[in-house]
Amino acid sequence: MNGEKHNGQQQPEDPWASVTVTADPPAPYDQPAHQRQLTAAGYGQEQRTRYIEESGQDPEYAACVWDEQIVAAAEAAGIIPESPGALSPAEEAMHAARDAAISEFWTQHPEYDVFSNSSENQALFRQAMEHGDQKAREALGDEVAELVVRGSQTPAEEPAHEVDEEIDL
Repeated sequence: MNGEKHNGQQQPEDPWASVTVTADPPAPYDQPAHQRQLTAAGYGQEQRTRYIEESGQDPEYAACVWDEQIVAAAEAAGIIPESPGALSPAEEAMHAARDAAISEFWTQHPEYDVFSNSSENQALFRQAMEHGDQKAREALGDEVAELVVRGSQTPAEEPAHEVDEEIDL
């Protein structure tokens, strides 16, 4: 009705008419729940891409600003929910214990040269990884470590029966 012709005459636009504002399209249902929440709040992948393109900054820098400052500030303010961790609490504990043990190993072995590919350095690296795994198992216990290694598969999720016949090739 605003600005339409009525009986051949142009009607003046009504400055008080309601304005229709188009919003971003809703998040598709095949996205994970957290991504749908981000999109609904205006922090989804399309908004991220638009920010990077329109920021006028180097794209890598703009992506870092989005990920490490804008989204983090929105999470801290409660505007968007915090990102669910990709790791379970048991996995996070396992990695933390392993990383701490490996760091301890490196402080005890200052002779390790990160730029050398010598057989001595390779042996030290393998020792560091084994030390980290061993200390993590000691700190968390073998049961938790086995759950993490097996992918948190509980006995109820294991197959009900095993195949006991061999396949001839």
